[in-house]
Amino acid sequence: MKFSASRTALSGLALTVAATALAQPLLAPAAQAATDVPATSAARAGTGWLATQLTNGVIHNDTYDFDDLGMTMDIGLSMDEVGGDQAMVRQIRSALSTRIAEYAAPSAGERYSGSLAKSLVFAQVSGADPRTYGGLDLVAETEARVTAGGPSAGRLADLSAYGDYANSFGQALAVRGLSAAGSAKAAAATDFMLKQQCSSGYFRVFFTTDAAAAGQSCVEGTDPTDTDTTAFVVNQLAATSPRTAAVDAAITKAVAWLAATQKADGSFVGSTFTPDPNTNSTGLAASALAAAGTCEQAGRAAEWVSSLQVGPQPASSPLAGEEGALAYDKGAMDGAAASGIGAGRDQWWRATVQAVAGLTHARGTAKALTVTSSGTAPGSTATLTATGGAVGDRFCLTGPGIQGSRTVVVGSDRTLTSKVVLPAASGTATYTLTGRDGATTHRVAVQPASQPDSARGSVAGVRLTGPAGFRKAGSKVALEVVGAAPGARFVLRGPGLADTTVVAASDGVLTRSVTLPKATTTAAYVLVGSDGQVGVDTRVLGKRTLKVSTLASDGPRTRVLVRRLAAREKVKVIVAGRTLAKGRANAKGRFLTRVALPDGRAKVRVRAVGQFPALRSGSTSVTLR
Repeated sequence: MKFSASRTALSGLALTVAATALAQPLLAPAAQAATDVPATSAARAGTGWLATQLTNGVIHNDTYDFDDLGMTMDIGLSMDEVGGDQAMVRQIRSALSTRIAEYAAPSAGERYSGSLAKSLVFAQVSGADPRTYGGLDLVAETEARVTAGGPSAGRLADLSAYGDYANSFGQALAVRGLSAAGSAKAAAATDFMLKQQCSSGYFRVFFTTDAAAAGQSCVEGTDPTDTDTTAFVVNQLAATSPRTAAVDAAITKAVAWLAATQKADGSFVGSTFTPDPNTNSTGLAASALAAAGTCEQAGRAAEWVSSLQVGPQPASSPLAGEEGALAYDKGAMDGAAASGIGAGRDQWWRATVQAVAGLTHARGTAKALTVTSSGTAPGSTATLTATGGAVGDRFCLTGPGIQGSRTVVVGSDRTLTSKVVLPAASGTATYTLTGRDGATTHRVAVQPASQPDSARGSVAGVRLTGPAGFRKAGSKVALEVVGAAPGARFVLRGPGLADTTVVAASDGVLTRSVTLPKATTTAAYVLVGSDGQVGVDTRVLGKRTLKVSTLASDGPRTRVLVRRLAAREKVKVIVAGRTLAKGRANAKGRFLTRVALPDGRAKVRVRAVGQFPALRSGSTSVTLR
């Protein structure tokens, strides 16, 4: 089968009837203005693979032997959203500059509203003049497809012998493009777009069949739920400027619906037609979640997508040369790993072009981060600085003065910085950077300065070190300052300390003995200088009665479960004076082991002791049969 240009452009959304593509959504992700924020390496690999699929700036479908102009434009929009490929975006702009009419307005009696709206947005983001791009005034052409009055006022409509295929995808693009152009039709298009939102928050894909009917809004329970439509509309509305309060409210409601439908592994399904998790839907949702500041859930979605990205391959691999491509689902990945992409390439194009922007929200590894901060005065603005991440890595920042979570990015200098407003009262403000593998916390001792900043030394290159591992509550430990200038003065803060002035010795080192708190906690100590502060945390274990249980066993040894431990705390299980097992608690503070209880006794006591036996122990009695 061979597509004609007009049939391909029916909905303006690069339709295809290829069997491999029918089970997936057919739209590219919303484009957002490119910024100087670095993209993640995964997103750069994805757009890099898409670039290799172009021939002279256009993607050609070999299966049906036609230039897929809609897909080509989708690639340009995705590259613009990810950033870093503006030269390639310009090449696509040049390649399409003589073919816009072929794609969106092939004759006087054919005008495809979705294609016109997408061409308008692409012209705007790629730097073309939307009033002349491709020989068309795309602003005027799109305006002409907006219904002027009646119950469908603001609704897009196709002019075509093939029928009207306008839908929410094209409507969202029209809202964005007309708003950017300052069009008088933007408000009506926006109002109609918002009517397509159902009461639970999702957006429907298809409009009311009868454009003359009084009711033009979504009908909850009748119009099917659709992740792709909802996420796509959110992404376009989020990129629209200016935005009204009604638009912001619609975004918030839609993102809440998306968040509630996310699966435990971070993935999303598409709709009743695509009921299984896939990269198209999940990548689009990741961008939508991030647009509304839902950092952790956006990160989990992006990380699920990245699990289906082709990584570096040996030359002998069937996927050699396909690094960066995204499979639609695990079945597609497994098949390509065995025999290459082959005839399924169109599906891989569509999966990658929709999901690649979502990869920009994949988080880095938090365990490698080292965090410092400047500023300690109550109510002041402090700067958090983290090193140890890779360029483009995203993290979710939470803490005082931050509503929800904030996405922060490692810049091209491999440094992450973010300003926060400290609490108005003195105390400890804890900030957390969450990545794909856990979190790193940083504590700021919020107190008025006891001496002018100028009277203190610089903390540049200075380290504050303390004892590693756990320490007994109420014990004394030594804190050491290394790397300071000889004679430099600092303020040392932490539990049990007032603002204490300390002075470095002639070798730049000083040691201070402190008494730890008498309860289980993390004791945070900071050294404050003229240009910021450095800190160290010491984990303190206080008195605790451990809970010891014996569980049913499937063999001759008895299972013993110890709870109420600290994560990674050392523990021993002792029976009749003998240590029968030892190890460390898991992340939830539990330790499970198997022990052989002694024979010849009617009852025996099983005892567990933690890191400090005098403070942390528990026991249970076991009746032997």
